[in-house]
Amino acid sequence: MSTRIRVRPQFEAAHTLAREVRAHAPHCRVLFTVYEMKRLGRDAAELTALADRLTAHGLVLEMPAGPLPGIYGPSGPGRMLFGFFAAMAETERESIREATSAGCGH
Repeated sequence: MSTRIRVRPQFEAAHTLAREVRAHAPHCRVLFTVYEMKRLGRDAAELTALADRLTAHGLVLEMPAGPLPGIYGPSGPGRMLFGFFAAMAETERESIREATSAGCGH
């Protein structure tokens, strides 16, 4: 589903299910897997907010592909790297949008 769409029912359903699993198994680590960072949100602020939202619910964000593959660590250097790559993903998205608008493709 396009990340330009504000309502993302599949994401919300997955998030709800992951929270329910976490509530029933509080001693287990529950991974919330998103293929790559740029599939999670539209811009750096939204990416960071969604990652923080998942972490606040006790979920562990995993991204198997993209510039920051693996488990997202919400503190220290992990947070800084996440912010950097989120900004890079936003810049890439804007570049593609501009090229598409200009009729160049990308």
